[in-house]
Amino acid sequence: MSQSKSLKVIIDNREGKLINLIEKKFPNIEIEVKQLDIADIVITEDIAIERKEGFDFVSSIIDNRLFEQCLRLKETYTTPILILEGLNDDVFENTGMKIASIYGALAKIAYKLGFAIIPTRNLEDTAIVIERIAYREQVKDGATVLSRKAPKSMSVEERRSFIVEGFIDIGPKKAKSLIEKYETPYQVFKAIKHTEITFTKTGNPKGIDGPLKEIPGISWKFVEKNKEMLFGKTKPKGPIQKKIDEI
Repeated sequence: MSQSKSLKVIIDNREGKLINLIEKKFPNIEIEVKQLDIADIVITEDIAIERKEGFDFVSSIIDNRLFEQCLRLKETYTTPILILEGLNDDVFENTGMKIASIYGALAKIAYKLGFAIIPTRNLEDTAIVIERIAYREQVKDGATVLSRKAPKSMSVEERRSFIVEGFIDIGPKKAKSLIEKYETPYQVFKAIKHTEITFTKTGNPKGIDGPLKEIPGISWKFVEKNKEMLFGKTKPKGPIQKKIDEI
């Protein structure tokens, strides 16, 4: 029985109902609750899940959140998964969006972005899917959840990537691409420092300009959060706009 095996998952702290259900239904699963910037559930260092209820899925298409979230997930984790919960007749008939548009978005996520899409009927089914994926990966395949212990056998390049993996909103894939371009963590620090957030005429952040602009998956949120983490200078509210002193 899989439930006799100890499993661990990381779940975003805004997923209260899911956390309570898994704790009740699967006491063998150790849950680490934290605020995740990318994904709703992390299974291993390579596998993470975005969970969308039917109505939220459609609204995220309308306001353009969906593709931004999926792109960030794909750039951070090798195996991104979308759990689509309760996409039923009620959703199709009461959102005002054409069915063709809904399936068009799903098709793009599946074959353009390379997501595994798993439909579930409800939250209980979603909990079962999470347990099954965690069991298969952690017990059968021996994968670990976001292990940050550096093996002694790491090469210099691997250690450099390992350092960059400690940044916010980043995983092995993105860290490797940054090291390939900038060679050392110090040069990555400088690239973050000299990348500026751009704004609309109304003052809302819209993108970035500078060294990181051409790197896939780097958003203004990544720049803002990592400037704060690395250099510790931010405004109390809103995007970072102060210039940072020379290193």
